[in-house]
Formats: sequence, C-alpha cells, structure tokens
Amino acid sequence: MQIAGTKDFPTGPIQTFQLLTNPDVIVKAMPGMKSLQAKSDSLYEAEMEVGVAGIKGSYQGTLEMLDVVPGERYRLKVNGEGAMGFMEADVTVRLNELPTGGTQVAYDGEAKVGGVVAGVGQRVLSGVARFLINQFFNGLVKESQRVVGG
Repeated sequence: MQIAGTKDFPTGPIQTFQLLTNPDVIVKAMPGMKSLQAKSDSLYEAEMEVGVAGIKGSYQGTLEMLDVVPGERYRLKVNGEGAMGFMEADVTVRLNELPTGGTQVAYDGEAKVGGVVAGVGQRVLSGVARFLINQFFNGLVKESQRVVGG
C-alpha cells in the first residue's frame, strides 16, 4: 500500500526536523504509541497498541532512521509484529522551507500488512493508515505551534 502526503508546519526546517525525530514528541503525537526507547542514534524499539476494524492488538517493533540529512530529509523504516499480524513500512520524509518561514513535510513510501489484520481489506487498511498518519502529523503541528508560541 502506497502512503504519501504533505503537512505544513509553522516552524523552520531544523526545528521541524527536531520535532519529527524527538522520541518524547513522537510518543505524544502517535496514536497508540506506548513507548519508544532509543537503542542508538538512529534505531528505536517501539511498543504500540492499535485497533483496525474491531481487531485490536499490541505490537512490538523498531523504527530506524536512515540516510539522515538534518533539516532536509531522512528515510524511516518501521517493522512491527504482534499476535494479530505484522506491519512494515519504508518511508522517505523530505522537509522543504516555505516562503512564510515554515516547513512543508512531504512523505512518500510503502507499507505492508499481514496476518489477521490484513484480512480487513485494502480499502479499510488504507483508510486507517491515512487516519493514523493525519493524527500523528496533527499532533506534531500542535507541538510545533507550542514551540513558535512560547
């Protein structure tokens, strides 16, 4: 399943990059994220609880940042599995400065889901993925507004 989109932030590229890569901010912004523990500068262990179409489960996994250019771009590889199935994603994130001084974050990649959770169908999974991504970015924008406002 392809995932792609953009979101505008009021913060500049460096501040936006710092928000996007801060484990404490990610835990607050990501729906269902229970914990995110750094194992290195670029690798994190994650615990999530996510419900899809009445199928709720806990997932253990990793988030790894690759090809990192602070304030410009990075690649995010996500792997997770639980009793209800597995999820893998490989997403490129690009930050572009806006004329207003803010930043547009563009993401593009692919996600794969398997197991019981995959049985709900592609259309439902695509809708849930869009919903979770929007919730995540909306949470990050709120955090960036706090940075700008105070």
